[in-house]
Parts: sequence; C-alpha cells; structure tokens
Amino acid sequence: MRTASLCALASLAAGCRRAPPADAVTPAVLVSGDSSIPYPPDLYAQRVEGEVMLYVVVDSSGAVVRDSTRVTRSSGHAAFDAAALQAAPRLRFMPAHLGRVPVAAPIKVPIRFTLPDSLRRGSGGH
Repeated sequence: MRTASLCALASLAAGCRRAPPADAVTPAVLVSGDSSIPYPPDLYAQRVEGEVMLYVVVDSSGAVVRDSTRVTRSSGHAAFDAAALQAAPRLRFMPAHLGRVPVAAPIKVPIRFTLPDSLRRGSGGH
C-alpha cells in the first residue's frame, strides 16, 4: 500500500533528568497512524508530491478530538487534502502534559505525500 509519511512539529526532549515545572506544558507528539494514509492513486500515477498541514486537537488520551481537524495549509491538490483529513481520526499521539497531567491541546501536523526514490529518479530528477 502506498502511504504518506507524517511527522509532528513538536517532540519531547529526550533524556531530561529533571521533571518539568508543574505549570510547564509539554506538547503532544505523534506516535502512530503515519502508515494508514493512502496516496491518492491519480496523483501517484502522475508522480505528484505534496504536503498538507493539518490542525488537530489531541485529547488527554492521545486521540484526535472528533471534528477538530482542519487544513491550515493546502497541498494545492484536493485529493491530498481529502486523504489527509480522512485519515486524521486514526492518528495517535502521546498527549500534551501540563506538568505531569495529560491534557487536551492543539497541534499542527504536516502530512507529506512523497514518492519512492525509484519513481523520482525515473521522472528525470526532482
């Protein structure tokens, strides 16, 4: 299955030795769902790549809040935008934290539709 790749804009600092202050907010981090976004077949066949920026609200359990998703920056291709929106509810996150307490918070998530290197080379360079 052809899929898009994702990455969250924020990530947790690795290797921290001290607990964050009680009023510090740690942003949500994407942990799964990136392999579940199908590449629109017509755009794949045409060797088109793109990126959609989604805004989602992540609840305190790490799930996307229903009806919170919207496109903040279009890829310029309706099929990419639609695929990203359709897949958003399946994304899972480590929730944001206020101190040590998980909380709901918004996050922007770029969804990249990228062709395999073999197709890029075959297109005469990219």
